[in-house]
Amino acid sequence: MALVTEKPRKAFDLAEIRRGYLLWGRHSTWNEGKAGFVTAATEEQLIVQYYPGIGNVTNHFIIPVSEAAEGQWEIRWSADMAEIQGYNIKEDVEQKEEEGGDGGDSGRIDP
Repeated sequence: MALVTEKPRKAFDLAEIRRGYLLWGRHSTWNEGKAGFVTAATEEQLIVQYYPGIGNVTNHFIIPVSEAAEGQWEIRWSADMAEIQGYNIKEDVEQKEEEGGDGGDSGRIDP
């Protein structure tokens, strides 16, 4: 029996997301997502600071890599808002219906 073994494990790719990036996240138990910025990024977790809408207060949430890998989180992030990345994004049925995504006329006028 070997004293040291190698085991594959899930980890955030720190080349893709870093401290200071903008991030929107929604846990599967939340009705709405929260937008903020990454204050800490490690292979094991992301810490995101956000404004909860209460005076001069900030709050944070933590995204463990194990929960993200299990599909419990929807995550969008960007370094500069020019290119937005996504992970485990589920299509919002209500939003699609509001935009006319049912195959009917969406009300848009093309020039």
